[in-house]
Amino acid sequence: MEELNNFAPMFADIISPDKMRLEKEITDLGADPYALKIASKGLPCNIKLRKVKSPAANIIKQEAIASGIDAAVHKRTVECGVEYTDILLCGNVAGVRKLTERLSIQPYGLKNVALDINRLIEKYYKTMVLKVQDLEIDLSEKILMPIINVTPDSFSDSGLFDNLEDIENYFAMLKELGVSLIDIGGESTRPGADPVPLDEELKRVLPIVEIAVSMGFLVSVDTYKGGVAKEVLKKGARLINDVSGLNHDKDMASICADFDAAVSIMHMKGEPKTMQMDTSYDNLLEDIKDYIERSIEKALSAGINENSIIVDPGFGFGKSLRDNYIILKYLNEFKSFGMPILVGLSRKSMIGNVIGKPVGERAIGSIVAETIALMNGADIVRAHDVLHAIDMLKIFNYYNGIVY
Repeated sequence: MEELNNFAPMFADIISPDKMRLEKEITDLGADPYALKIASKGLPCNIKLRKVKSPAANIIKQEAIASGIDAAVHKRTVECGVEYTDILLCGNVAGVRKLTERLSIQPYGLKNVALDINRLIEKYYKTMVLKVQDLEIDLSEKILMPIINVTPDSFSDSGLFDNLEDIENYFAMLKELGVSLIDIGGESTRPGADPVPLDEELKRVLPIVEIAVSMGFLVSVDTYKGGVAKEVLKKGARLINDVSGLNHDKDMASICADFDAAVSIMHMKGEPKTMQMDTSYDNLLEDIKDYIERSIEKALSAGINENSIIVDPGFGFGKSLRDNYIILKYLNEFKSFGMPILVGLSRKSMIGNVIGKPVGERAIGSIVAETIALMNGADIVRAHDVLHAIDMLKIFNYYNGIVY
């Protein structure tokens, strides 16, 4: 026994379930490069399949167990006592890949289920690249989108940009700070806000767009009106940030496609005027995902490039305080779209209602929430407090790029 103890390991360590970390350990111990596939066994992978017929669900559950992962189904599935069941697969990437291999030779259309699962995994783990006309933006480093509100009734910064000279000076400061992307809005979309006529919105945003384009910014315009989008895209804007998810104006998707523009698709329940009157959902996260999925299909059908679509769960747009924090906590679930995630948390009531401070005193709370969002998968941060946000992003990008 004493002799055997000499072969016992002197140390035992827990290794983080991070792909780069696991691959480094495998490389450092001198394993064959083929062994790098082992890293996927350390990556947790939980997938929900919705509304699967019971016979197919029973096969999936059997094959999941044979693949070394778990599957939860409705308790009456085994005797086909229910027509449909959801399935929750819990395991690791390697196990799920093995499951898809086994499903690919099964009946009941399970080959297509296998293809869908594999596509989902590929989307979730891919490095995000945003195509904006002739530009390709690598989002392995997260980026800032400063908010430029030229509205007299913004909840946060109304009247801040009252004249063109102030705007030019502010833009010059942003340039010095290395900011490349900005978001210009001419209509407040705060809860209870009244809509602004198209002509008035154009009057507010067009001069600002022209200045921003002339100074070399990548310009996003926050609008849900196709008429506004068309005019600002003519002036050189390249991204339309539509809070209605392309649902308010039937022509919005085709207008953006005509200009090869990028779009940010946001979820909103109702309209700004009424969105906080009903914040009930059957299933919060699934309802939002379904809404975004329909908007993505609308964009793709109109001819918008798949790599030019950004998704935004819409913090504060038809959500309760608890809803907003559930979305924040499980934001990484939206990575399953395989598209960049934009978040707008800055100074919102979801911050103020927790820390008990007015709009002007929410900078630190906003930075904390934005950092959580980045940790949970956000790629673009739309923010008011630029100096704080730039410091936060520098730290996050340095941290995120570290490989031990």
